[in-house]
Amino acid sequence: MTAAAAGSPSILIVDDSPGLLQTMSAMLRPHLPVTLADSGRAALDSVTADTALVLTDVRMPGMSGIELAEQLRRRHPKLPVMFMTGVVEEELRAQAKALGVCEVLRKPLRAERLLPTLKGWLGSEAFQADQTPAAPAPAPAAPPAVDEAAERLKLAEDASSLLAGLGVLPGVSAAAVLDGRGALLGTTTSVSAEILAYVRFLFNGARTLSPHLAQPGPLRAVHVEFQEQVLVLCPVPGGLSAILVRDTPTASSVKAWLRQRLN
Repeated sequence: MTAAAAGSPSILIVDDSPGLLQTMSAMLRPHLPVTLADSGRAALDSVTADTALVLTDVRMPGMSGIELAEQLRRRHPKLPVMFMTGVVEEELRAQAKALGVCEVLRKPLRAERLLPTLKGWLGSEAFQADQTPAAPAPAPAAPPAVDEAAERLKLAEDASSLLAGLGVLPGVSAAAVLDGRGALLGTTTSVSAEILAYVRFLFNGARTLSPHLAQPGPLRAVHVEFQEQVLVLCPVPGGLSAILVRDTPTASSVKAWLRQRLN
């Protein structure tokens, strides 16, 4: 959990995906203070007198976004809450209305939609976009920072969706998705930095070896068998997936599932 500076109205973002949290933070921090929480329980502990709005994912392990909204309604009845979710169903809209949730936003979120929505609830005075000193002379226009943030957000959303599917496949013990630079976008369980480093090393080593073996086309997968488990590494758009499974038949099933999903 990361906190905003005290004394300024801030937005609390709640999601179990580390990649999405960091991407949302990069998108919003230039405009207003942001606090991040990776679970409903952490969010309840993160609410302060400066928290002006809570933006929470709906489907999270442990306490869901709906359960969090119920708790916030009891503890902080005047605190605005917004939902964000990949699938906006009528049942969810009805639940949100009953809980007094002010918006249900569809993922992936884009700055051009999210910022005006937040400004409508928080007021323009909460935003800090005009605090940067003006340059003495006009400079060549640079690509907006939100473009990169939006791209990172899309990668995090795709990773979250992929992990949700992998997490329910039989025989899958753990799964993680990394971006093209090797940064973690999301995982089904906690993974140490050392393990992620070895995953990157294995995948990059296999990819480097491929042309030396005169293998045409891109690397399809890396399959490493241990005594009782199998590690499968597969490229995904914008990065790499690492899946730990119980045996070789499960590894084959997971690879087939990934190829079908990605194609």
